[in-house]
Amino acid sequence: MIFHQLVNEESGCLSYLIGCGQVGEAVIVDPGRDRVDEYIARARKKGLSISHIVETHLHADHVSGNRELASRTHAPILLHHSVQAAFDHTALRDGDEIRIGNVLLKVLHTPGHTPDSISLLVTDLVRSPEPWFVLTGDTLFVGDVGRPDLGGERAAADLYESVSRVLLPLDDSVEVYPAHGAGSLCGRAMSSKSGSTIGFERRFNPALQVKSKAQFIEAIMAGLPPKPPSFETIVAKNRGLIPVREAKPRPFAAAEAHAEIQRGASVVDVRDPATYGQGHIPGALNVWIESPQFGDRVGWFVPPGTPVLLVAQGPSDLERALTGLARVGVDDVLGFLQWGLIDWKSAGLPLETVAQITVHDLAGWLEEGREVTVLDVREPFEWGEGHIPGALHMPMREASERRSQIPADRPKAVVCSGGLRSSTVISALKKAGLQNWYNVSGGMTAWQKSGYPLER
Repeated sequence: MIFHQLVNEESGCLSYLIGCGQVGEAVIVDPGRDRVDEYIARARKKGLSISHIVETHLHADHVSGNRELASRTHAPILLHHSVQAAFDHTALRDGDEIRIGNVLLKVLHTPGHTPDSISLLVTDLVRSPEPWFVLTGDTLFVGDVGRPDLGGERAAADLYESVSRVLLPLDDSVEVYPAHGAGSLCGRAMSSKSGSTIGFERRFNPALQVKSKAQFIEAIMAGLPPKPPSFETIVAKNRGLIPVREAKPRPFAAAEAHAEIQRGASVVDVRDPATYGQGHIPGALNVWIESPQFGDRVGWFVPPGTPVLLVAQGPSDLERALTGLARVGVDDVLGFLQWGLIDWKSAGLPLETVAQITVHDLAGWLEEGREVTVLDVREPFEWGEGHIPGALHMPMREASERRSQIPADRPKAVVCSGGLRSSTVISALKKAGLQNWYNVSGGMTAWQKSGYPLER
């Protein structure tokens, strides 16, 4: 058997190539839209042709590459029958088997994260008649389980049954390979490890230490982060109900970009927070291209279907931005500012700034008793590990909806772990009308290293 795990570090997505060298065929599991060339090249390098494309579930965090891969390889797309996709596919049911040479993949229906979720129990028949590993999709992660919030408590109950009755009875030695790892929005506390075993997860996975179904449901539903607004659009695209289009951006001069903005286009500035802070287009959303979950963060704050204009440092950043946005279904990219802010300034168009301060500046202000609201936009688990005394906690994904809780008439210093999420939140809330912001460069990492006080 030939086995490759293909990691997308920017999104936390994991795809798989499973092949049999004897017959020269391979299965691709959970293909991403931005990695189709890589799957084909990897299979060709191993002397394999792609004969099947399998999805462990209908993904909501990224657009699948299954149809493009199918069009280029003529391989069928296999989905659980409950998906009811609007494109040609083969329906799978619990217990079905996919055989490629000496490799056997058995379908295990494991609903919970989604009603159609399946796991694939993989056996190398040359090695042993016993299963070697299981691809668990978004049902069981390393250190976590999937989000059940798409279906509420009923989905959480299904997830409990899938894990306890289908996956955990497998032998402790069976290896576990999920569809997502650290950095994904599909779980809450996933490990940075990309694989595990049933025995290890049974013993150490916090989500599996509960004593009953009721405790599992209560624990798994508590503190779920809000569902990203782009999820529904991505699901519709993956079901084939909304066409998947390739963005065809063109260069914009400053004057015509300004006209598009006046007509409702959103500006996404992918430069680093310090450069953005020195001068940016009013209303621009700042998500640095090097940010984890780049595409997800843009999709969180830019309404689906809104035309997008990009501001970047150079061509390579533009290319990366287009790839990251395509992954999450943001296809309405009109173009980019051809000469960056040089042309914008030359045209006499307005610019805004955001002051960047250090943790030492902030500590001094607080010691002096200066009136400043400290806004902490990290996730709840980060907040619980230690935060600045008196800070207002508002996770990044909740900031826009909760902006009425932020004092409008006071200076506001925003912290995250390092200064990236804080700049994104500032840019979103500036567009919503709130002013007087300071971005704390270095964030809580620098605060703790400097030995400043913490509350837990």
